[in-house]
Amino acid sequence: MNEDVVAFLVRAAREFRGWVFTGFHWPVLAGEVAARLGVTPLRQLFEAGFATEGPADTLPTSTTDFAAFGSAITWRGTTGDVLGSLVSRVGLVCLDAANVDLHGRVNSTAIGEYARPRVRLPGGGGAADAAAGAGSLLLLHGGADPARLAAHVEHVTAAPRGRVRLLTRWGTLELGPEPELLTTATADAAFARRLEVLGVDTGAAEAEKPPSDEEWTVATAVLAEAAERGYVVGREALRE
Repeated sequence: MNEDVVAFLVRAAREFRGWVFTGFHWPVLAGEVAARLGVTPLRQLFEAGFATEGPADTLPTSTTDFAAFGSAITWRGTTGDVLGSLVSRVGLVCLDAANVDLHGRVNSTAIGEYARPRVRLPGGGGAADAAAGAGSLLLLHGGADPARLAAHVEHVTAAPRGRVRLLTRWGTLELGPEPELLTTATADAAFARRLEVLGVDTGAAEAEKPPSDEEWTVATAVLAEAAERGYVVGREALRE
């Protein structure tokens, strides 16, 4: 199991407190780790129009996997309810971000020219509305390539209005007009060079607390289940 990925997932799960809007992919896994650790209070709100409390019956494969969330569902509404009025009231909006820039703008559209992209990304769904309505936005970048952090993304799928932080394998950044490195999780020369190129202030960064034995056990179990449930990131974590 890749230790950096496990630690990344633990650090993301620590952010899940109170009411959280949970986006697809990494946020689903982080929310499940927090729920299994018994974090209270924790209630998660999803774009499909429902809220949960406690761990899911089965590890969800998406934010619309109602059968997996099962008995954890405590409220049912509509996507309009969530994106139109509720998302702006939660304490944290947590979204996946494979490609993000220093201002916190997310590209879920394409890498390269739109008509003939090098990589076609899956799209943002309701992320644009969630990011725009968030008072506090946390973006999760679990990838191994620091170059995905850009000065300006090529295509803006979602643009935030409130506070934005980016949590990576190597540390957590505050994004905005004066981006800075808040915490460091692991030393990585490529990440350090990328921050230097982008002009990110790293002088006041503090070291992250390492995962506890319990956090490590739960996060490892979730990643192993993710691999069985078809998550590419779970399979990659097992291989690395």
